[in-house]
Amino acid sequence: MIALASHSRACSSACSSLHTVVRDQLWASFAPAKKSSPRRLTSRSSFCLAPVARTPPSADYRRAFHTTAPLSSQSSSPRISYRVAASASGKGRRFYPSKNSYDFIPDLHPAIGVATDTQDPALRRKRRPDSGEDAFFVSKVGNGDSGAIAFAVADGVGGWAESRVDPADFSHALCGYMAQSALTWDAPAEQLRAKHLLQVGYDQVVADKSIPAGGSTASVGVGLDDGQIELANLGDSGSVLLRLAAVHHYSVPQTHGFNTPYQLSIIPPRMRAQASIFGGAFLEDFPRDAAVTNLQMQHGDVLVLATDGVFDNLNNQDILKLVSSRMVLTGAWTSTEETGIQPSADLHQLTGPEGLAPLLPASSPSPSTSTSSSSKSASPKARDQVYSLQSLIAATIAGEAKLASMDVRRDGPFAKEAQRYYPGDWYRGGKVDDISVVCVIAVEEGYSGPSPSTAN
Repeated sequence: MIALASHSRACSSACSSLHTVVRDQLWASFAPAKKSSPRRLTSRSSFCLAPVARTPPSADYRRAFHTTAPLSSQSSSPRISYRVAASASGKGRRFYPSKNSYDFIPDLHPAIGVATDTQDPALRRKRRPDSGEDAFFVSKVGNGDSGAIAFAVADGVGGWAESRVDPADFSHALCGYMAQSALTWDAPAEQLRAKHLLQVGYDQVVADKSIPAGGSTASVGVGLDDGQIELANLGDSGSVLLRLAAVHHYSVPQTHGFNTPYQLSIIPPRMRAQASIFGGAFLEDFPRDAAVTNLQMQHGDVLVLATDGVFDNLNNQDILKLVSSRMVLTGAWTSTEETGIQPSADLHQLTGPEGLAPLLPASSPSPSTSTSSSSKSASPKARDQVYSLQSLIAATIAGEAKLASMDVRRDGPFAKEAQRYYPGDWYRGGKVDDISVVCVIAVEEGYSGPSPSTAN
């Protein structure tokens, strides 16, 4: 792997005022990555453990999620709508928050992250978001107005590149087929389960003759209009639920060993036969191995799904600090001495079509004084765009993970784990990888709680 040189963590400290958070953060504070000399990085383990005898002993990392009440119909539950955005950046590519962020607006597009209107593999490949071997999708469930959504992130296993297989084909196809299955779901939305959706997507990928081999991790979710969300996680992609400036839930990675996550796979018969001759074995997990958890979303909750490009470089507390600062500074979370931190009634506006525009001055000058042609051409376009709170949070997490991955002096979770397993290698810094983030904010219809105008 090639790592880029460390440069300042302007992303996390750029927001000194609310205007800076909303205006500068999305299209100016994430500085593009600069080129640098290569640095040795440990890449993800190969999809194949061959021979089996060489596999280092390791503990069983398969553990259950922290769970809340199971999915059930609750007539008294308030109606919850989900405001969703995604942000992604391929490995070795510059990150542009305005370009690499995607708002899910179901009235305009039934799905984002995938091309559901064509079956042509070449055309679908051309329409992929700039996420590298990572993939994501957000879609409606069914053709009606149930208010239910399906969403997921997937991370193609890079080890397949050694066998001349594009790892992105599997992950993007998996998300594409899951999105199609969710959109064409004709039963009641509460009957769609996250693990079932993962199984259907995997079966269709296996049946796709244009994908002869490959593998991917996945984290899949299905949300109902009463706030109930079911998550199915396979591998080291995962989720974090944040509620009122605290981590309420987080997923536990499923791994066979260090840097070797659970993964869905397609093993060609020829490669399987060769492995059996030499006594080897391929990593081959299935949707039934996914860990399932059920959550009850409340007004103001923020659910983050991300691939290991985020979790290898940011821990849960890092993500909590990023999300909390944006939620508080935009007024989405308010704080008083009497009630403590509470969600705001203005979430409808902050996450709606107007987004964060009302928080900006009527006419704001460009934050950059540069007279270069690139800044002149980019600034008007960026100012014309309307950014929502969910896209701000998704871009903030993706941007900070991007910076951390290139920082040779900042040891992230992956570096600390590598030092524990291989103390002699003295691995330091971040882990350069593809990055994908899906941010889901729960908004209760008719909520009339505290707003920034009444908060002390």
